[in-house]
Amino acid sequence: MATQKTTVSKTEKKQSRDPILLSTLAHLSILASLVIPFFAMAIPLLIWLLERNKPDKSETIEFNGKQAFFYQVAVYLITVLLGIITVILSLVLVGVLLIPILIIFPIVAIAYGVYGGIRVSQGENFRYIYIADFIEAG
Repeated sequence: MATQKTTVSKTEKKQSRDPILLSTLAHLSILASLVIPFFAMAIPLLIWLLERNKPDKSETIEFNGKQAFFYQVAVYLITVLLGIITVILSLVLVGVLLIPILIIFPIVAIAYGVYGGIRVSQGENFRYIYIADFIEAG
């Protein structure tokens, strides 16, 4: 029995990679928060908003963009809140104990976002804990 090979043109290859590429970019954009925090949140927001208005939208791109955006917003808000609590409690010296957490939390959050980007780039489904459930419930 002869087997047939399926050939895929360069444009088809590019189009089949776009969901993976854009989803990966949405997750990895958290690295931009090391330089400009708000810029990092704008990347997945743009990916999500531009994709949801397309007539032939990709559910993968839309979900990953939305998920990455809300994750980055949550990380930013938690970091700011943790910073405020640390400053206030530092007035009574208890907040000094929170400084290591204030330093470690953003690093771990960025690493988790990069991990998500790597998983998505390999074609796997990735869901942030709590964030994905929040998106699906809303």
